[in-house]
Amino acid sequence: MTIEKKPASTPLQDYDNDSYDEIVVAVESVKEGFNASIDLSEAKPKDLLVYFANRFKEAQGYEYVVSWEKEIAIMKSFKERYGLDAGPMIALLFDKYNCLLNGQVMTVTAFSKGSKWIQDKLYIELRQDIIKQSEPKVSVEGLMDSNDFLNRLAL
Repeated sequence: MTIEKKPASTPLQDYDNDSYDEIVVAVESVKEGFNASIDLSEAKPKDLLVYFANRFKEAQGYEYVVSWEKEIAIMKSFKERYGLDAGPMIALLFDKYNCLLNGQVMTVTAFSKGSKWIQDKLYIELRQDIIKQSEPKVSVEGLMDSNDFLNRLAL
């Protein structure tokens, strides 16, 4: 049996054009642990992905399997859409919902364009929390509650 060599009609191309160094650094960050005091507002997409993976492990108790090329692209697009609010929205998902919405565990794909309802929910809650924190506190010092008023009236 003779194997015949067949010439290729097009030249061979290198389809692996992603930065290997960037992915290796990101994988090492997840393994070593990530600085929890990261400024989420200014974080880069890779940092947001590493933050997500670390918080996922804390919340769910097992490792989040990261597809680096795809999920860095999702975080990049998410960061472009929401800007400084992107990181705090991820933190809100973990802090308030423990990574669960509607009984389902959320993954990085929750931040893709196709999952806008999730992002809208987090964005609206984040904005409402910011507004509540910026409202001046009303002082009730010296005011009576209704029970005190009725007790004094009954004298």
